Amino acid sequence: MRAYTQFESGEDHLRLGAIFSLLATWWQRACFRAELRADLRDKPDFLHDIGIGLHEAQAEASRLFWEPLLLKHR
Repeated sequence: MRAYTQFESGEDHLRLGAIFSLLATWWQRACFRAELRADLRDKPDFLHDIGIGLHEAQAEASRLFWEPLLLKHR
């Protein structure tokens, strides 16, 4: 009974929300970097037009999903 009561507490609900939030953030980063790799391959001029350098884009695209975004557009 103690485990059930502990699971139902508000504190665990917040932890579960934090876990889902983290997973959503990782998913967004992975999708962003996949799109960035596609842009590097298909339309590198587009990146330059919006102020993102080729080296910056390549460095960001090679990062792993759990690493925070470092790419800043000028």
